[in-house]
Amino acid sequence: MNLYEYQGREILSSFSIQVPYGRLASSPEEAVKAAEIIFKKTNKNSLVIKAQIHAGGRGKAGGIQIAKSLNEVYEKSKNILGKFLVTPQTSKKGKLVKKILLSEDVYFYEPPTEYYLSILLNRDIEKNMILYSREGGVNIEELSKKNTDKICIEVIDPILGLQFFQTRKIGFNLGIYNNESIKNFSIFLFSLYKAYMTYDALLLEINPLIITFDNKFVPVDIKMVLDNNALFRHKKYDLIQHDIEDIEGIEKEAIEYKLNFLKLEGNVGCMVNGAGLAMATMDMIQSCGGVPANFLDIGGSADRERVEKAFYLILKDKSVKTILINIFGGIVRCDTVAEGIINFFDKIYQDVEIPVVVRLQGTNEKVAKKLIIKSLLPIYFTDTLKEASDKIKEILHLK
Repeated sequence: MNLYEYQGREILSSFSIQVPYGRLASSPEEAVKAAEIIFKKTNKNSLVIKAQIHAGGRGKAGGIQIAKSLNEVYEKSKNILGKFLVTPQTSKKGKLVKKILLSEDVYFYEPPTEYYLSILLNRDIEKNMILYSREGGVNIEELSKKNTDKICIEVIDPILGLQFFQTRKIGFNLGIYNNESIKNFSIFLFSLYKAYMTYDALLLEINPLIITFDNKFVPVDIKMVLDNNALFRHKKYDLIQHDIEDIEGIEKEAIEYKLNFLKLEGNVGCMVNGAGLAMATMDMIQSCGGVPANFLDIGGSADRERVEKAFYLILKDKSVKTILINIFGGIVRCDTVAEGIINFFDKIYQDVEIPVVVRLQGTNEKVAKKLIIKSLLPIYFTDTLKEASDKIKEILHLK
């Protein structure tokens, strides 16, 4: 789960890491009020307006701007809020800016030295590692492609954790030699790693990281990604409340129904339980000449209502010509799925003519088959994936 920059700042601040003072706004009027407070508190004549979206490259796209008066704050906030920001990390449509962060200008006195630093999980070696470079800033992506030798890596032992000699090594490689600076850097890095671990992060990226005139380290821009599987430990950053703003259409509804759904460009709607089974089912559809219209995992704790909702989402896609339901009944009983299917047809779409192919294996599969046959609905019950595949070929008139 991606956090907004202001949320990342909140977390780092709670670990005694100095972050630029800032306030959030969702309208030009709120921005002006926030700017008044920032100008007064920082005693500076400029501040930074930063669009809050889940994408990098905001600066080059006009999503980060300097304002030197309240009039400029109003006009520039007005130009950013409510607009779609297109960056190299967004689609062609871009991301809608609903919030902006007004932040103190940390470049006010003189251009400080910029570093790049990130902590992330390397799944290949099953360890956390720290990536860092002397050349931070907006061109870090180009640097990572053209001059990989300028990016250093430090692997963290999962048992020992981050060690003092590693913080000094990273600091020296960044060109930080002053005793006071290297001490402050070590304290900063230990706090950063603690924040990363405490919040079950998969990525904590600081770009740029600057050193101030008094040898303090300040993260200017923060990107933080939390592990969805650990969100139960971090209720404040719940997926439904924060990420759903950036998701549209059917996928947004799926999150509200607690379904794992991904829209695809195909003609065969899929409903399965378990990601592995879903992938196998999609491969089977491809092999018989069809094209999956979606990835839909109803999960192991699905009930009748969730099955009905899953059906509803599939049928919202007008390109779907047939639906394949492939369920392995373990925790989810086959008769529960069958009842959900029947209830959906009876209550919501009694006149649906899209044929449905069902394969239910496992707990109460015989009961489920009797229920479906008795319903007299346009549902084809199959026992094997081969039978299901043949039925889909027949329905779609495939060779």
